[in-house]
Amino acid sequence: MAPMAAAPPASSPSRCSHPPWPPKSEKDKMLAGEPFLPYTDQLVDERTLCSGAVYHFNSLSNAAVQIAASERERQFKYIIAAGWIYSRPGEHRVTGHLGGGINVAIPFHCDYGYHISIGDNVVIGPNSQLFDSGRIAIGRNTKIGARVTISTLKAPCDINTLKRSKGTEIAREVYIGENVYIGDGCIIEAGVRIGNNAIVRAGSVVVRDIPADCVALGNAAEVRQVNWKD
Repeated sequence: MAPMAAAPPASSPSRCSHPPWPPKSEKDKMLAGEPFLPYTDQLVDERTLCSGAVYHFNSLSNAAVQIAASERERQFKYIIAAGWIYSRPGEHRVTGHLGGGINVAIPFHCDYGYHISIGDNVVIGPNSQLFDSGRIAIGRNTKIGARVTISTLKAPCDINTLKRSKGTEIAREVYIGENVYIGDGCIIEAGVRIGNNAIVRAGSVVVRDIPADCVALGNAAEVRQVNWKD
């Protein structure tokens, strides 16, 4: 009988080997702009906690209770800072940004708070809704009218993703530049960038980027270049 071949020597572990990375949470995927499941426990809990903070902010309109402007600002900062969020070990804490001289009318709505960045001297009208699964950045000296909706969730392109609470979503950032005017009742869709000094007329639906120094109006909004010096 032929002699048995010797077994190959066991390979020594690499000195550079690392333990496998833990799988991404659905929140990590949302923040990274990847398809994510919005109805997992963590994201549902964060939206619920944000809803409570928003409800408290909106309740400051009670005429029977005199609330100082500084207290209203503090309550809104609490929403943007998302002080209720529990950071897991090793998890990067995400918070929004709030400049000075901001005026936010009530009622106001957002989903998470920590994905909103607002520059100085911004005005946001009543009944505005900021669905901030993706980042929403608003530049300084911008005015947003009443009943404006800013959505960061992309509309589905594949019927297979329409699985109600089991389906995935994709979030895209909305960027609004400085010195921008957005009229009442406008809808800004996910992924849109609006340049500095742009005007979006009331009732417009914005589905594509608007360059700086332009006026947009209509559904979907037609963009017209303007010369402010004329």
